[in-house]
Amino acid sequence: MKIIKKSIQDFTDVITFESLRKFVESIDIDCVEYQNHIVNPETKGDYGRNIIELNPFECVLINWPAGVESGVHHHQGLFGYVIVLEGELDNISYKEENNKLIEYKSEKYIKNGIMPEADGVIHKLANRNKNNRAITLHFYYPAIESFEGMRIFNLESKSIGVLSAHAKTAKWDNSNDNQFKEIVENAFDYVSIEDFNSDKSHLIQNVFPKPNTEMINSMNSNYFSEQAKKYDFSDFNQPSRKAYILTVDELISKDIAGNKTKKHLDIAIGTGKRSIRVKKLSGLDYEIVGVEISEEMCKIANSRGLRTYHQDWANDDSHIGEMFDSATFLYAFGHIANQKNRLRSLKKINSYLNDNCPLYLDLFSLNNKNEWGPYATKAFEENNLEKFGYERGDVFYRKSGFNELAFLHYFELSEIKSLLNDSGFEIQWVKHIGYSKNPGQIVKSEIEGNFLVKAIKIKSIY
Repeated sequence: MKIIKKSIQDFTDVITFESLRKFVESIDIDCVEYQNHIVNPETKGDYGRNIIELNPFECVLINWPAGVESGVHHHQGLFGYVIVLEGELDNISYKEENNKLIEYKSEKYIKNGIMPEADGVIHKLANRNKNNRAITLHFYYPAIESFEGMRIFNLESKSIGVLSAHAKTAKWDNSNDNQFKEIVENAFDYVSIEDFNSDKSHLIQNVFPKPNTEMINSMNSNYFSEQAKKYDFSDFNQPSRKAYILTVDELISKDIAGNKTKKHLDIAIGTGKRSIRVKKLSGLDYEIVGVEISEEMCKIANSRGLRTYHQDWANDDSHIGEMFDSATFLYAFGHIANQKNRLRSLKKINSYLNDNCPLYLDLFSLNNKNEWGPYATKAFEENNLEKFGYERGDVFYRKSGFNELAFLHYFELSEIKSLLNDSGFEIQWVKHIGYSKNPGQIVKSEIEGNFLVKAIKIKSIY
């Protein structure tokens, strides 16, 4: 920490939000020696602060034990940045409107992530990991020499407290009678992010920087395992999703019937319910072999009599040593972490398909005006997400009412064509199917619906 301390003391630029950002981004995080400077919280459930420097701006090292979060607090008259040195930290943002405190955005920052805290922001920081601590390095201007005057919000009692000079952290502590100068009871109505997005079944929560492939695979596995027992029900509990899935399944089953499939490979088979339905609709008695990244879903699929392997297809196909007459990769190809792994996955599918046999993919369209694609494009451009490792069309999200995050990539038709061509396939047809709008209907183009693609293996790659 001596190097950080000296760099701050040597800082001579005019301190602005932009100049402070450049300073923080110049820090080589891997060279920050912080272990001996970690301070434990004074009370259980709080976080530990160690002030490293106060002049010309503040640098403070904070220890967030597992499950600990700050109070919802208002930065007024100061700005700063937070670097995550270890673990992960959620940044939850709020706004005040008409006597309401509205939770409207949540982002996750992992190791090497740099979180901006603009002047005027109302937010809380939360280590939602139940097992591991998080360590963060904060830079503020002007320095927070005292918490006196800072407003914090109690979401349970709907109270606003103004901190006194005795407050040691921005966390509501009912046991400390000296913490507040003033408390206003019943000061607001709280609107949670689920209530604010009550018309949405899923909520975006991007991660900074974009995690590596291993972490994304783990996130996706945890996401689907969390929902495994309710997944089949949720498929048909949402009318738009039900209509979309039924149309996809009917189109594929008719095509498979014409192909006279004897053995079928289903990648991301989930609980196996869809695969069984497609087979029944086809009228054929073919064998199904499944691959699934979620261990819980894999168990359910196997309980239904399907031979299913628990593995990450893009990086592990060790159980597969046979050839197939058809393959599906439904509702999941976009969960693959990046273009490199998508191409690798398609090449592996190619190696297990007999010549001139079909692969069916359904994909979310980046240009579908009714879905997240245009939002993902806008966020990518406005927030320079490429700098954080994102590809255009990348989104992280969670299901409303659940905790685990998943990753999804939105596609353009040109991107799909390029991937399939480079992996030995030729597109035979593309159908556009409505999802949230005109669900299950065949629509005119990718600006109105998702893609259902049938591609034929025309050459072997390996």
